[in-house]
Amino acid sequence: MRSTTETTPLSADIKLLGNLLGTVIREQHGEDAYQTVERVRAAAKARRTGDAQAADELQTIIDGLDLDGKRVLIKAFSNYFQLINIAEDAQRVRVLRQREAESRLDESLDSALKGLYAAGISADDMRGILNKISVRLVMTAHPTEAKRKEVLVKLRHIAQLMDRRARQDLLPVEQREVEAGMSEEIEELWQTRPTRAVQATVLDEVDYGVYFLTNVVMDAIVGVHEELRACLTTYYPDADWSTLPPVLRYASWIGGDRDGHPHVTPDVTQKTLRILRDAARDVYLKEIAFLRDHLTESTDEVPVSAAMQEAVKQAPGTIRYPGELYREMLDVIYEKLSGDLYPTGRELLDDLELIAASLAENRGSRVAGGAIGHLIQKVRLFGLHLVPLDMREDARVHAAALDELFRAYGVAEHYLELPEEEKQALLSREIDSRRPLFPVEPQFSEPTNRVIATWRMVCWAQRKYGTAVTDTFIASMSQEASDILALLLFAREVGIERDIDLVPLFETVDDLYHAPRVMTTLFEHPAYRAQLAARGNRQQIMLGYSDSSKDGGYLASNWGLYTAQKQLGEVCQMRGIGIELFHGRGGSIGRGGGSTNQAILAQSPISMQGRIKITEQGEVIAYRYNNKYIARRHLQQVMNAVLTAVGTPIGNVVKPEWEAAMTFLADAGRDAYREFVYETPGFLDYWRQATPLNELTLMPIGSRPAKRGQGGFAQIRAIPWVFSWMQSRAIIPSWYGVGTALEMYCGGDGDCPGVEMLRAMYQQWPFFYTLIENVQLDLAKADMGIADVYAGLVMDETLRETIFSRIKIEHQRACNGVMAITGQAAILGNVPVIRRSIDLRNPYIDPLNFIQVALVKDLRLMDESSRDYAELVQAVMATVNGIAAGMKTTG
Repeated sequence: MRSTTETTPLSADIKLLGNLLGTVIREQHGEDAYQTVERVRAAAKARRTGDAQAADELQTIIDGLDLDGKRVLIKAFSNYFQLINIAEDAQRVRVLRQREAESRLDESLDSALKGLYAAGISADDMRGILNKISVRLVMTAHPTEAKRKEVLVKLRHIAQLMDRRARQDLLPVEQREVEAGMSEEIEELWQTRPTRAVQATVLDEVDYGVYFLTNVVMDAIVGVHEELRACLTTYYPDADWSTLPPVLRYASWIGGDRDGHPHVTPDVTQKTLRILRDAARDVYLKEIAFLRDHLTESTDEVPVSAAMQEAVKQAPGTIRYPGELYREMLDVIYEKLSGDLYPTGRELLDDLELIAASLAENRGSRVAGGAIGHLIQKVRLFGLHLVPLDMREDARVHAAALDELFRAYGVAEHYLELPEEEKQALLSREIDSRRPLFPVEPQFSEPTNRVIATWRMVCWAQRKYGTAVTDTFIASMSQEASDILALLLFAREVGIERDIDLVPLFETVDDLYHAPRVMTTLFEHPAYRAQLAARGNRQQIMLGYSDSSKDGGYLASNWGLYTAQKQLGEVCQMRGIGIELFHGRGGSIGRGGGSTNQAILAQSPISMQGRIKITEQGEVIAYRYNNKYIARRHLQQVMNAVLTAVGTPIGNVVKPEWEAAMTFLADAGRDAYREFVYETPGFLDYWRQATPLNELTLMPIGSRPAKRGQGGFAQIRAIPWVFSWMQSRAIIPSWYGVGTALEMYCGGDGDCPGVEMLRAMYQQWPFFYTLIENVQLDLAKADMGIADVYAGLVMDETLRETIFSRIKIEHQRACNGVMAITGQAAILGNVPVIRRSIDLRNPYIDPLNFIQVALVKDLRLMDESSRDYAELVQAVMATVNGIAAGMKTTG
């Protein structure tokens, strides 16, 4: 495929990759197919420049193709985006490396520590700050990643070849080898299914997560700690930074998140823990084998410690490396690890630290701090469990199980119908009771038996692998204190209440509003306070971004989250409890996505005390961790924000009038959003018809059902809600209601005092700045012209025109409001690089949207038993994959 003629490094990369792809298209399908791709591309570009005939020409070309011809177009544009994403990442890495080389890289560890040092933070102060910080990024498996792991591996190989080409002065023969390697990967990519042939299982998703953890994340996080140590030494050279607290770690929900997921059984969770442990052991075995070949120091040349000598002497087996005791000890470690003879990572760490200590004592400090020091840090951070596996279950499932248990025991006939105060009193009595709650052989309903089996499995895992393997249990849809007291009752029943955090997840706008009251009740409960004391008087509280946005719209969700964080911070501070907020953020703006570091800095200072957890979902994982340099940059930005927030907690004062303005905007935005989404007749029919919602449910891209259970719109997960609107390019979850709220606040006058207030908030309040920047990003990605094409799928003409006209008008309102606040002449005028990237991508995404609409239209008219139905479904899936690659997000 042809590309731009500009001569920048980015354009040169795009041209190279586009030409290689074009060659593959010609080889696979001939010159006519290639020319068809070029005609479609030219028509799409002409349409974007205002050519009135171009849209008809584009539609005519697509309509004239059979399914095989459409498949070629889908693959051409989809693979083009995969390659363009690689080129853009390579350009980003170039810019980052140049800025770092010139000491002007912002949002880095160095810039954070430089700022803290300049602010008068002493070495002792810094040590105190580090001891407060605990960042845990939590990998989750939601059906938002449309690409297969096999495709991601190929894309990663192409990126590595691009990096080699850019970073080395290659000879002509080496240049040819690199380009031949890229062509080979592109050919394989062309001939590989972009999506799964069958539905992903939970263990498939576990494998997906393990791939990123072991290939990128482990080294990236170790690297961050090593960079932190180097920066601390630069600014505080007289202090000893040889040992640092684990400020940054990773965790996972994959295989532990059973909320509305019938396939996450106790057996699956046990298998997940085994897979994680085996993956960690495999990583360590490779590194130990490497060290065994390299630590050839001989006792003829240098002594070893007495402890080392004794350890080798006590080891079973014959001597394989006479006089080379480090190799001998590493061989012992290798054999023990191969046989899975280390109970936890602590015992493995003891043996490795024995080697490092001996090296350091005997003029081997460089070696002690080199590869073996790197491995020791990795084991400290990841242990033998790789990552903690968080557990999550719907609080309503627990309540239903208690209802059945209490009825069976004659304790309460209808627990679910009791007033909240009576529920709490009953749970308190049971928590204090010595009578077992779970029978030896449960014979209740399947859901209740599964609840019992789950808690017993958590106890088994902690006893077998150590308490670090799973230290968090989350109750989703938490609404009252009884939901968390139920967790305490179950944890006490299996004997792990001192070894696990019990975490409420507040999801809807109303639940966020009531969260401070719920936590106050819990903190006043004697048994719960005792459990908190056993956990260091620290409370995890999870906040849901996706469901609150789906419930009340973007403004109400974000303001509800901000005020809940502030009030929860105050509640915890009054009672001497450390707060650890757990942010359930999705990949897209409508589900809490956007810049992680900006989101951290935008929090209320009282809620950011150093401990924080953040989910990383779906395509975000591949985007951030398929390139080691991008991963490093992401983690640097996160740590920069946390260090800055904790080290300089007194930020800009939030004026009362700003809070009043946000309250007005949130209420007005929520009213407009809910009136449109929940109260407009026919809206759900429009949504189902004007987006590929139903077709997305056919895609085997995730193991989780699209709905939590039986019911209507309220039971549909936020993921398909956002995913479907992203595909149709309307993207209403992230901006609908914003325009109306801004217009109401300003009275429709762009020069009113209200606008000046909002401009001051945008310039001086990080929260409002981040909110507006996120909104305008999806306003820019939204495309009313393409959304109109999807509206054509709605069969009722009156419904189509009524709903779409409201979407179009609200989009323009939101654009006008954002431009008035930011002072821009166009959306994203302050971020020309992103604006240009979107503008350059649009003509290449548009054909995929046109093709998707045509295929969906045919699919909806076809009998599911038809021979062609399955092939058409596969083609629709391929368009979903391509649009996701072009938009760089799904949902």
